[in-house]
Amino acid sequence: MSPAVNRIGMALKALCQLGPARLAENGVYRLGLSLDWWKIEPPVGSILGLLRFEALPPITPTAPKTASAGLLQDAELILQGKVRLYGGEPVPLILDPGEPLAVWSEYERGRIDPGVEDIKDLWEPARFSWAVTLARAYRATAAESYVRKFWQEFEIFGAANPAYRGPNWISGQEVAIRIITWAFAARVFVLSAESTPERMAQLAQAIHTHACRIPATLIYASSQDNNHLLSEAAGLYTAGIWLRDHPSAPNWRKTGWTWFNRALQRQVEPEGTYIQQSMNYHRLMLQLALWMDSLARQNGEHWPQQSQDRLAAATRWLIARMDPISGRAPNLGHNDGAYLLPFGEQADFRPVAQAAARAFGDGLGLPAGEWDEFSAWLGWKLDDQKPAPRIRQEREPLIVQDSGAAILGSGQDWAMLRAAHFNHRPGQADQLQLDIWHKGQNIALDAGSYRYSSADPWNNGLACAAVHNSVTVDGQEPMTRAGRFLWLDWDQARILQVEPGKVVVERNGYRKLGIRHRRTVCWVGVGGWQIMDELLPTGKVLNAHTFALQWLLPDWPWDLAGNQLRLKGGEDQILIEIACQAAAIPQESIQLIRAGTLLAGKGEAPAVLGWVSETYAMKRPALSLRMVVTAPAPLTFITIYRFRALDNIPGIG
Repeated sequence: MSPAVNRIGMALKALCQLGPARLAENGVYRLGLSLDWWKIEPPVGSILGLLRFEALPPITPTAPKTASAGLLQDAELILQGKVRLYGGEPVPLILDPGEPLAVWSEYERGRIDPGVEDIKDLWEPARFSWAVTLARAYRATAAESYVRKFWQEFEIFGAANPAYRGPNWISGQEVAIRIITWAFAARVFVLSAESTPERMAQLAQAIHTHACRIPATLIYASSQDNNHLLSEAAGLYTAGIWLRDHPSAPNWRKTGWTWFNRALQRQVEPEGTYIQQSMNYHRLMLQLALWMDSLARQNGEHWPQQSQDRLAAATRWLIARMDPISGRAPNLGHNDGAYLLPFGEQADFRPVAQAAARAFGDGLGLPAGEWDEFSAWLGWKLDDQKPAPRIRQEREPLIVQDSGAAILGSGQDWAMLRAAHFNHRPGQADQLQLDIWHKGQNIALDAGSYRYSSADPWNNGLACAAVHNSVTVDGQEPMTRAGRFLWLDWDQARILQVEPGKVVVERNGYRKLGIRHRRTVCWVGVGGWQIMDELLPTGKVLNAHTFALQWLLPDWPWDLAGNQLRLKGGEDQILIEIACQAAAIPQESIQLIRAGTLLAGKGEAPAVLGWVSETYAMKRPALSLRMVVTAPAPLTFITIYRFRALDNIPGIG
């Protein structure tokens, strides 16, 4: 097939599977770029007279005046010119993208290279989320050095990134996030002597300039139908609240509120699933909604009932998928490390879950703890005599087919099985991915994302099927990869059976190869799981296929004997056994791969296997246990996990 014919075929598939409305919006945006429709001139004149300090959203009196040692350590790092991008290791805080600078649309058109391999490394520090850390530290200590550092970096940013020029102006979402983080910090820093009238006026002018940038590309954000639209709407609403006397403020507030609610009602399914099918983006959506909620309460606005219902469902969705011991969650879908208002550790979902339970929930929450700080900053009064209701510690089988997950097990031993019927484009080829948790530790892992833009194989390389805890057939993807973020010919799953401690699901991604994949997951009580993967023929032709089952596991001391892998991590001792049942005599092999290197077994070790990325731009070694079998279908893999003292684990007959 010629490249031209292939492109036409892909375009027609995209039209059918993504829908004409989103593609039309994107087409209008691209046309506008080529014709310079979105050209924006920097605002002329000062708005000093339009800012009334007393009109600023005040810092809530419930915001605590105490700080943890970890918070103060991070604040001191910022004073030293370092930040933890994406919650990772400290790196230099750099806000100057370098010269020369061009109009933002030139970068968007691809005419000018921004000069970095991954644009997110440039954008992340310019989001100013680290200013939230300084604001929290200042609230606790009243140390003026924290405020002084903010203003110094703010002035550096302004000088190095003039209005609408340079890569930090490409994305309306990045612009909007700066408005939000600046507004959050200003609520605290306005009380400081360092925040002179001149500096506050500069900040107001910057927010004005940023707000004027957003409307030009709202059509693009709408075409993406994801967190971009929520962020940009929230940025506009924030500017309208912060610059209340600006002539455009009523329109900013109306536009922001209208688009935010429209996006919520479209992007959040009635049972709570977020459209991007990502744990981290789900949290980002809720955090944006919580920020909007805090401003709306001050502005006398109330959520439409449909928005309130969707937010309540999204809160329940998150809490149901959060480990009750550690506060972590499966690394489902794309994870770009976005944490707009960082409270607590990057991997801890409890601050947002607790605040959402208070704002949108229906009685399901967490016990009181240090994760309550975020709620307090949003204005929720915490009454120690009336702690938030406790989350269920014992899980019953929870099946919500539209949300694409089955959750079963108990508080300390539980699992989440991915089984989605996609209504919107998926982010990763992760159907039937199984995450297993034991005593607060993630045992069967999701590899995460690592990077969206990098040299191969890391150009969004962890979105592929092979890195997930599932089965691949003949080394092929179960969907058609049409771009870095675009999958077509969706791999659909359905839940076939559910009963206490057991769920059966099936997917159709390999129907083009004549194979159905059915997975049965059984919880056999505290200390054990059994997983059966049936590869079934869809027709009478019984060609041999190469089936590969993978389990991604922690990088712990190991011992592999035949088809039994023993792991020990601290007090956790685990035995994993894989077996294969086939009508014909199969050719089979067991592989153990770490960081792209074959530790045991025969064959090749793909570079992307044996890695886990818990947050963006960070990856660390993990163990990839694989059974590769060549045989005709039907064929069944059986995997057993047992959590006991190693010397007390009997063989599995």
